[in-house]
This record gives sequence, structure tokens and C-alpha cells, in this order.
Amino acid sequence: MGIQSPFDRSKDDLAALTSRAQGSFLGRCVLRFVRIGGLDRCIVLSSQAFTALIPLLILAGALAPAGDEDAVAQSLIRKFGLSGDSADAVTQLFTTPAGGSSGVGIFSAFLLLFSGVSFTRRLQRMFRAAWEQEKSGVLGGLFAALGLVVLIIEVLVAYGARSLFRQFPPDWLWALPVTFVTGMVLWTSIPYLLLNRQVHWRRLLFGGATAGAATTAFGVATTVYMPQAVTSSTEDFGLFGITISIIGWLLAAAGVLVASTVVGAEFDASPDPWIRRLKTRFGLFDPEQGPPLEQPREPAGLSRGDLLAIVRLLYNWMTMTAAVWVATALIPGINVSGGLPTYLIVSVIFGLVNAVLGPLLYLAAFPLTAFTYGASALVVNAVLLAVTAGLSERLSIEGLGSAVAGALVIAVVAALLELVLRPTIRGVTHDG
Repeated sequence: MGIQSPFDRSKDDLAALTSRAQGSFLGRCVLRFVRIGGLDRCIVLSSQAFTALIPLLILAGALAPAGDEDAVAQSLIRKFGLSGDSADAVTQLFTTPAGGSSGVGIFSAFLLLFSGVSFTRRLQRMFRAAWEQEKSGVLGGLFAALGLVVLIIEVLVAYGARSLFRQFPPDWLWALPVTFVTGMVLWTSIPYLLLNRQVHWRRLLFGGATAGAATTAFGVATTVYMPQAVTSSTEDFGLFGITISIIGWLLAAAGVLVASTVVGAEFDASPDPWIRRLKTRFGLFDPEQGPPLEQPREPAGLSRGDLLAIVRLLYNWMTMTAAVWVATALIPGINVSGGLPTYLIVSVIFGLVNAVLGPLLYLAAFPLTAFTYGASALVVNAVLLAVTAGLSERLSIEGLGSAVAGALVIAVVAALLELVLRPTIRGVTHDG
């Protein structure tokens, strides 16, 4: 029998980790997402939502009272936190001319009804696929129409509730819990209707709470990311850039909804002991069927060591992202075009470049380390940063001096964060 090489052992460890990950709750959620064609459903839902959004905006503009022709535009500006040229472009695109035809409003109403029912039908298919329910017939179409009516009513009520609580400063303190509660109610009741009331609403509560929390976080991220995204799209594509930004926003919102639905469905079907305890404690089960019984099963999922390894990986990723951000803020010759997602991607590329080329360059520069008092290591880091800029179109570095200064800042910031945060990570590792 031959000797197993370290590479073979690494492959075996990776295969074992992959198997444990697939057996974990998160892994099963990912598999369920793939099984229902989650990406395709996100695209379909976002495109159908966009199709329903256009007649809704036209109808709202046509029904706006005299003097409020820009009500739709102003709502979008407040929603996305726009200003300057991007706000002017939205006003120009969505402001209804004075004296608009009422015939356009009637036509938009019929188009809105048709596209709205189509949207809820798509939602219904997504919910039924996630919850592994059989296809519905004519009765499903009636529930889809009812779901559209309830969806519109609950969205209006939620909008009114948020507008009411904004009058009490500080508005952000009220906005978050109100958004969460209204989102949980919305995404518990809508699936209940679209599943033809075949799944008890208590079983849908966890998915609704997940969707409420996710949409609340998504709303906060929208106010941070969308202004820059709309401004960039408007500069590149003019008025059409606004449409591109809205489509991208709807696609992200659909992804949040589909992922939350998958998590809720997997939570309901999961036999894990901790999930069974949560269901029993909070009554997240059908009262007619009683609380879930304990089922013998083989241990599956990620081990404590796997979870700690993932925590350390995320910690290193966030540390590198913060260090790159500080470098771009302090060094004029280093620029990253984009928001937080771009910084995350750039830090991943920088980490991969360090892992692949770093050992070779450090080995080559090792004879000079003693004579340069460690300055050669700084030059190596600068070269690695320059290579990262060559691999990423979003990162630009102006000259070797900027690369050296950026490498120095990244090293210092990473060391400071390591000094401050590493004891916390070690405490989690040892105390668990």
C-alpha cells in the first residue's frame, strides 16, 4: 500500500468537509435552493415584478392630484436616497405631464391587474416548489388573485405605518422594528394564501420572520448602495441607467425573498434537535398534528471545528476588506470603483494572489531581508497589490509609490485589527 501524500489528505479532508456541509442546515438550504431552480426563479420574479411596476407607476402618476405630478418621482428619490443629477433624472423620467389622459390610467389599471396576477402566480409556483406542494389548478388561480389583493392592501398598510412612525424622531429607531413586523406579517400571510391554505400559518412563521429580517436589512443596504449605483448607471447610460438600477434592485429583492422562503421551508422539514426544540417552544407547528417528535438520525452537519474555521475565514476576509478600504481612503493614488461588494471582491482577489504568489516572492526576497531590515517584504506586498490591480478592473493604482504606500497601510491596519480583534476570536475558539 502506497503512502498517502499531503495533497491526497487535503482532498480527503475537503471531501469530508463538503459532505458535512451538505448535511448541515445551511447546506440543506442551499441544496433546496438549487433543487427548485432558485436563480431562475429570482430572474423570473424580478422581471415579472418590473412588468407590474411600470403600469403601477403610470397609473399612480395618472391618478395623482393636480400639483402632485411628481409624486412617483419623489417617492423613488426618497426610497433610494438620491440627490443631484440622479434625482433630476428620476424626476424627468417619472414625472407625469399635467393634464395626462385618463384613458392611459384606465389602460394601466387593466395592465396592472393582468401583470399583478401573473406576478402572484409566479410567487405561488415558487412557494409550492419550495414547500414541495403539488401544482394547483383553478383554485390556485383564485387564491393567486386573492393574494394580489391582500398583497396590495398589506403593502399600503405597511407604507402608511412606516410613514406614521417617521413623524416620531428619531425615525430610524421606529423604522426598523416596524419594517420587520410588517414584513413578517406580509410574508407569512401571502404564502399562506398562495399555498391554498394547505400549510398552517404557524409553520410559515419562521420563514415570514426570516423574510421580515432580510427585507429590513435589504432596505438599509438599499439606502447605502442604491444612490451610488443609480448615479453610476445614470452617468454611463443616461435615463436608461435608472431602469438598469431598478432591475438590479428588483433582482436582489427577489433573491432575498426566494432565499428566505427556502430557509423557512427547510426549517419546517428539518429533523435537527435544535430546530425541533424551537418548534416546540414557540408553537411553530400545525396544532392538529401536534409538536414534532424526536427522530433518531445519524449525526450530520458541520462540526464545532468546521464552524470555527468558517468564523476565522470570515474574520480574515472582513479584516482584509477593511484594510483595503482604509488604504483607498488614505492613499490618493489607489482607487476602488464601487461599493462594499467591490471591496469584498478585491479583498478576495488580493488574498488569492497572496496565497499563490506570496510564498514564491517572499522566498525569492529572503536573502535581501537581512540587508534591507525587512523593507523587501514591503516591496513584495506592493508587487502583490499591483498584481491584484492588474487582475481587477475595479482597482487602480497610480505608480509604484502608491502601491508601496498602499501595501504599508494595509499591513498596518491588518496588524491593528489583529491586535484588537484576535483575542475575541481566540475566546470564541477556546470557550465555544
